[in-house]
Amino acid sequence: MTSPSGDMTLTSKENDAFVADWEAWHDHRIASLRAPDGPPTLVATYWLAETNVVPGVDGTWSETDGGVELSLALGADALVDGHRTSGRVVALASGELVGRRLEFSSTTAQVTTREGQRGVRVYDHSRAGRLQALGAYPPDPSFVLEGSYEPLPERCSVNYSYALESSPRKVEVPGVVRLSLGGRDYAVNPLLDEESLLLVFADRTTGSRTRPPSRFLLIAPPLEGLDRPGTVSLDFNRAYLPPCAFTDEFNCPLPPSHHRFDVDVPAGETWAEFSDAAPPGAAARVEFP
Repeated sequence: MTSPSGDMTLTSKENDAFVADWEAWHDHRIASLRAPDGPPTLVATYWLAETNVVPGVDGTWSETDGGVELSLALGADALVDGHRTSGRVVALASGELVGRRLEFSSTTAQVTTREGQRGVRVYDHSRAGRLQALGAYPPDPSFVLEGSYEPLPERCSVNYSYALESSPRKVEVPGVVRLSLGGRDYAVNPLLDEESLLLVFADRTTGSRTRPPSRFLLIAPPLEGLDRPGTVSLDFNRAYLPPCAFTDEFNCPLPPSHHRFDVDVPAGETWAEFSDAAPPGAAARVEFP
């Protein structure tokens, strides 16, 4: 096994705190995956070019002014941003690719975009207990690495393939992250995910000890911001399985060739286990030595 290049030395007390912090993160991951609208509950995507009605939603959908609206049936309502709403609901605003979640009694609906087409994702609340276990390596401080960030010119793009698309698309990226891993130097182009950088990567564990095709890692931006050079921290202990690891309905980005590390990264999540029926209690941790 190749060792990382991290140099994080902790006292016993600091290590206990490090492990406890990771366990809290891992427990939160399990809870979010077992939520009524967690990734394992996504069962179908209905394309609005083909239909304006969706099972589990009492209303009709329409594309308008670059967005999508839902006209709820008389007497029907939805929970939107914590508020009960009836009548016409803006499900996707103009310029957005993914809409807000609309919660109903047994389903949650959300508008998405794929190759220019609008569709409605349906999450089935009854499948909330599918996740039985979420595998992860024991937390290891040596996999907390320091990297450097360099901004790229505005509108710089990189080709990313997606799981459910026939050809790559050019995706704007804010900058380059440089890191050393297992004695090798890498320069990667994370995506922008709200206020964080999202690294899509694979390594020599992918496909055997960790689930293919990739894992994700959120990286906090440097203190200087994304428009200036700075230092970033990459905690591979928090590498996590992408949504497409839990259902084939998600269209996840795939790692570009320069994001495929030719080293082992035995840190972070590994594999998910499912059951047909909801198991009692919380999902168990599965750790590999």
